[in-house]
Amino acid sequence: MQRVESALQALGKAIDRLDTALDTHANQLVEAAESQARLDQHVAGLRGEYDSLRGEYAQLRQVVTEVNGRLDGTVSRLRALLEE
Repeated sequence: MQRVESALQALGKAIDRLDTALDTHANQLVEAAESQARLDQHVAGLRGEYDSLRGEYAQLRQVVTEVNGRLDGTVSRLRALLEE
């Protein structure tokens, strides 16, 4: 009878340890999922900022090209006036 009680106590302790391990693992999974969600949100924010900056760069490049064209035209007209 004492061996059965010892076995039951050992089994009870093993089940408690397993419950604790499962709870710990579940908590770690929740924390990992929350961390991944924060990381995904951060990456999405960075991608949005990157896309915005690319758009601004394209606009700036267009303006620079236009200004260069106008400056070239102005310089050409000034040269033509000076050569007269």
